[in-house]
Amino acid sequence: MTSEQTDEWMSRAKTQETRARIRRWSRWEGVSQWILMIGALAFAASVPVGIGLGIWFWVAGVERFDVFVWLYGSSTGVLLIGAALDSGAGSRLAEARFADGQCTTGAVEKVIELPQNDADGNPTFCLALRAGLPGGTVLRRTIHWGSGDSSGPDDRWIGRAIRFRHNTSDPDDEHDALFVGWPDDAKESRR
Repeated sequence: MTSEQTDEWMSRAKTQETRARIRRWSRWEGVSQWILMIGALAFAASVPVGIGLGIWFWVAGVERFDVFVWLYGSSTGVLLIGAALDSGAGSRLAEARFADGQCTTGAVEKVIELPQNDADGNPTFCLALRAGLPGGTVLRRTIHWGSGDSSGPDDRWIGRAIRFRHNTSDPDDEHDALFVGWPDDAKESRR
């Protein structure tokens, strides 16, 4: 993430507290991405080093299994720590970016299956939304949706009410949206 992105997000924030949260979580996300990159490089380097050590230990007759545990364990640990920090910081940054935003209810217009899959191989989708604001403005937004399982959304979702946050009333600022919930789920839970 660039400082220009962070500055743009901070310019949309209405309070000093929100700007501070955006700045803090943006820094945490940057640190987590560095840790993730270091972990990935360490893990990639540990494979040829492990093979080399395995050959050397085999030729020399050394039985030191603990070296491999430390080699692969430490690189995997750094990689996992980076992934966990990145996941946490990313979600908190998204919440901070939209903390001062307006909550709007719209409808799903289209469900688009994206060509790439999530980390588990499940399909990912993009939900195209449409919402009317007072004064006649019609917002068009998209929300990325990782299904979490192989089913995911389908054409039955078209027309379904959806609640989201947005920072601008620009009708075509497509990516200015954060999923909040499904209004129909709240009605069903009250019954």
